[in-house]
Amino acid sequence: MNILFLAASTGGGHVKASQALMEHMESRIPGCNTRLVDTLKYINPAIDKLITGAYLQTIKRAPCIYGKLYDLSEKDESYSNFVKGFNSILAPRLLPIFAQEKPDAVVCTHTIPLQMVSQLKIARYIQIPTVGIVTDYTNHFFWKLAEVDAFIVAHECIKSDMVKMGTPKDRIYTYGIPVSRDFTVNTCYASEARKINQNKKPLILLMGGSMGLCNMKSIFTSLLELKNNIRVMAVTGHNIKLRHELERLTSTLSISAMITGFTNDISQLMDAASLIITKPGGITVSEAIVKRLPIFMMKPLPGQEERNAEFLTNAGAAVRLPNDSSLPKVIKKALDSPLLLEHMSTEAWKLAKPNACEDICLLIRNLVIKNYSYAVN
Repeated sequence: MNILFLAASTGGGHVKASQALMEHMESRIPGCNTRLVDTLKYINPAIDKLITGAYLQTIKRAPCIYGKLYDLSEKDESYSNFVKGFNSILAPRLLPIFAQEKPDAVVCTHTIPLQMVSQLKIARYIQIPTVGIVTDYTNHFFWKLAEVDAFIVAHECIKSDMVKMGTPKDRIYTYGIPVSRDFTVNTCYASEARKINQNKKPLILLMGGSMGLCNMKSIFTSLLELKNNIRVMAVTGHNIKLRHELERLTSTLSISAMITGFTNDISQLMDAASLIITKPGGITVSEAIVKRLPIFMMKPLPGQEERNAEFLTNAGAAVRLPNDSSLPKVIKKALDSPLLLEHMSTEAWKLAKPNACEDICLLIRNLVIKNYSYAVN
């Protein structure tokens, strides 16, 4: 069985979700082969630079503009239809990869390739099962695509929103956002590890996504006020400049802080941490939720991260941090309130979907078998 995964590089989460599911499928299904393609890079590097580059620069330099565009697209379906129309023009450029790989199913962890694949199905270029995985805790008109055989979402309320939007409920599965096996093996270990570390200074894990965005530097500086009471582990992702800035801060001050760039050891760091301070990207918070880790959110990027923040706050699994000088007091109060952290851990676990990869894997296999039987008959 050959499964084609299509993603886009507008952040690292979409790729990580694909890789988590690919890892699981190849280990669980004998003879299963998977391939991950960065859709826009495959179509044309110049187009990728234009679309992905413009997106990244906008959220970095003018997030308010992106936020306004996102709000508009939520309220006015015509804007989403315009974007879908543009992607339909690019869709035929994906045909060579389908001819080469001959996939039995295609899985999209980003709406851009999913819109393209939907257009190929409308034109009857392909007739294989198509699965869309929503990697945030929100719905959007971009996901309103009649040709998709199955949507994977994180919660029943997202399914409800999609049904109201017109998507048949029997095509929506609340299996959760897939995370790597590193985060789901021995999920109870994380809580035990934190109990063992109770006699040590609490470890705060500070993350800003794969690009080290948001106000990580200012938060790190604020945490220095608690330097005698905490340990800090800051993960700057691929943001080399930020890493060097934080390293310079730690070299001039006597604090217990560790700085690292991109790392594959996030699971172990979450096990050791008392809490995480992060921007609310869909994959990062899903990993933290499976680890039962209390989440404290720095100012989210406008758009889907803002929606993620609203969802997690309402669920009681996360707390928004202030953007002023009161931040250290909020963190200290939380660390001095074990009942609060325990409550947040409990609420996080209620949202967790540790079996997401297994459930999605079985669904894809069944869709392929069903499609094969239909073709034979």
